[in-house]
Amino acid sequence: MTHLTPPKTSFKALARLAGPIFVANIAIIGGGTIDTIMAGHLGKDHLAAIALGLAATISVVMGLVGILQSLSPIAGHHYGARKYRQIGEALQQNMWLGAFLSLFGVPLLLWSDLWISMGEVKGDVARMAAEYLSFTALSLPASLFGRTFISVNAALSRPRITMWVSLGILALKAPLNAVFMYGWFGFPAMGGAGAGVSFAVLNFIAFFVYLTIWMKAPFYRSMHAERFTGPDWRLIKEQLHIGIPIGLSTFFEVSSFTLMAIFVSRFGSEVVSAHQIVANITSMCYMVPLSLGIATSVLVSQSLGAKWPAVALSVLRRSLAVSTAVAVVLALTLFFARSPIVSLYTSDPGVRNIAASLLLFGCMYHVFDALQSVSSFALRGYRVTRAPMIIYGVMLWGVGLGGGYLFAFGCEWAGGPFEAYGFWGATAAGLTLTGLALAVMALWVGRQIAADDSHTPEEIEIAIRTSQS
Repeated sequence: MTHLTPPKTSFKALARLAGPIFVANIAIIGGGTIDTIMAGHLGKDHLAAIALGLAATISVVMGLVGILQSLSPIAGHHYGARKYRQIGEALQQNMWLGAFLSLFGVPLLLWSDLWISMGEVKGDVARMAAEYLSFTALSLPASLFGRTFISVNAALSRPRITMWVSLGILALKAPLNAVFMYGWFGFPAMGGAGAGVSFAVLNFIAFFVYLTIWMKAPFYRSMHAERFTGPDWRLIKEQLHIGIPIGLSTFFEVSSFTLMAIFVSRFGSEVVSAHQIVANITSMCYMVPLSLGIATSVLVSQSLGAKWPAVALSVLRRSLAVSTAVAVVLALTLFFARSPIVSLYTSDPGVRNIAASLLLFGCMYHVFDALQSVSSFALRGYRVTRAPMIIYGVMLWGVGLGGGYLFAFGCEWAGGPFEAYGFWGATAAGLTLTGLALAVMALWVGRQIAADDSHTPEEIEIAIRTSQS
């Protein structure tokens, strides 16, 4: 029996965690929105170049970031167990892991011919996409190190730090874009490629801000490692054991959209521009369940660290209910307001019409996307990562990306090829199946672990009631 108390798990506590995470995520996605809008007004070729470059960058960065996110459940468990010094040791090893991962990621992003050949783009689109990738590749280490601090801040219930840093970076995005895209202050006008330069500059700024806060803020002082150490393969192995399945799950999830963007590039600038707009809109909506999912993972991890698995299960149930209700409202809003929303991004009537029709698929799958997000992050809190990885691979790559490729470029027997509509339809099917499967799994895992709670039913009832007050 433990004398540790569980974390606060009320709606207010969940909102207090999820709110700043949501704002931070919106700010991060907002950078892509600014890129999309500014490039869209320069022309279809600039928007197509950013769509290809951003798709390749996100595919690599988020796959590697997923591996580093093993730090969040590990740090959350240490925080719940009041083992503060071990948080700093885990963070230090996570940064070593980020350095090693950069050795693979940087060359992969610099291999621009790979991404350009996948998209089958030529001319100015290919040139701007290659320039964009060269700058995002150079900033990859800063991107990964910054994510290390984002993970630990979430695990320690300090998401406001990430929120304020992300908002500051967002405020700088448009001016820096203008400098490099439009050629302000004597800089060469790089068009769509200029967004890659601002991406690199802002990632380095964010990393140094996070590092300074970690080193100087009094709150973190008790969590610093006692000394600087080299790679500790025992701790790195623990992080890889959790992180590799998370990284692959993240890669399957993110790349099912980013690789779709690269393949859609084959259908011309008008179609890929519409795809990029819809991808950005649906990504913005996804930030709500993503934020709730991260908050759920934090509270589940802290509850388990404090030896209260029954409280962790109550967090999971509450989060699934809230995320489903919010997702229904957002899906209906998207459906009825899709035309005016799309009009904010482009004045091109062809692009606008395609985007409005593609957005219908986003309305169809959003509720299930919310279920999969909250469920997968809760499972990370339980340190269950391999089975979700398999589900993501089969459903999002097999059904979504593989089925989408089949319907986009073939299926003459069914009236195809359906081009971008084939991709979006198959993705909607894959996400629906993923959401249902992960929700069932999360609830089953939560119940199984809660059944082993060492506390009496009366103590559990009091703990849940106290944590929700």
